[in-house]
Amino acid sequence: MTEQKQIQLGKIGFRAMWKFGGLTPWNLIRQAVRGYNKHRLSAQSAQFAYYAMFTLVPLLIVIIACTAQLPIRGVIVSMENAINQGLPTTVSQMLFAQIEDIQKNSTYSLIMAGLALLSLGGTRLFFTMGTGLDAIFEVDQRRTFWKAGGLSLLLTFGVLLLFLISVILLVLGPELAQIVLKYFYTPWLHLLLSAGVRWSIACGFMLISTSVIYWVVPSVKLPWKIITPGSLFVVISWVVMLQGFRMYVENFAHYNETYGTLGGFIVLLAWLYLTGAILMMGGEINGVIYRSAKQKAENEA
Repeated sequence: MTEQKQIQLGKIGFRAMWKFGGLTPWNLIRQAVRGYNKHRLSAQSAQFAYYAMFTLVPLLIVIIACTAQLPIRGVIVSMENAINQGLPTTVSQMLFAQIEDIQKNSTYSLIMAGLALLSLGGTRLFFTMGTGLDAIFEVDQRRTFWKAGGLSLLLTFGVLLLFLISVILLVLGPELAQIVLKYFYTPWLHLLLSAGVRWSIACGFMLISTSVIYWVVPSVKLPWKIITPGSLFVVISWVVMLQGFRMYVENFAHYNETYGTLGGFIVLLAWLYLTGAILMMGGEINGVIYRSAKQKAENEA
């Protein structure tokens, strides 16, 4: 793609974005599904799941090491509660075992190894995202290997920092909610704050992360937007998938009975694949809107 085409993509404004580039919702969905298949994003979703699985344990090592230094009690317990509420029991139990093992055997060497593996896995994870998003916008990778690698590494630790902030808010959020309820108690506010604090934090984490990824990862110059149709699709679809997948695994699919101890890994890998597919589809939705708005502007010129 030429520099001129990149600039034209970046000129699409907020209103044009939320008018779906002149497309009807049905046409947007149809073109996004067609583009998902055309750009072979299912393969990128599979790679995403592989590298995300590779990165998971190092991520837990670093998070536990960092939270252990915080003057806040109950951080790990709050993180485990959030995991238990969002993921199937099979996966939760497997992650709890990993967290307990890391806490018992945490050493300086283990933390350094975790940082190294997190850097490697996270870099490959964002390389995969970049390949998928470049296919969506139909551009070639224009960054040098070192520049792309540095950006991926920066994003890895940026997401890690955002995740740590989210974990801290999981502890402080309920306490802040209690302070608010102490002075402004109403039944509906109590229900909202009691049920919505953890979900609000999780959705906020997903929204900011996806918005940053869709902004900086593609090899096209795009304006920063905190909310795009693609990122909003990711948040809503991720929440629906989270609850639907958990219900399916716990009520219909008995992986532990069939696969034994491997059941948890299979369920987690499937969950990561669906997460990758949702992220790729969100990028495809944005790509369809950008292309449609650009084509509409050219026709009107």
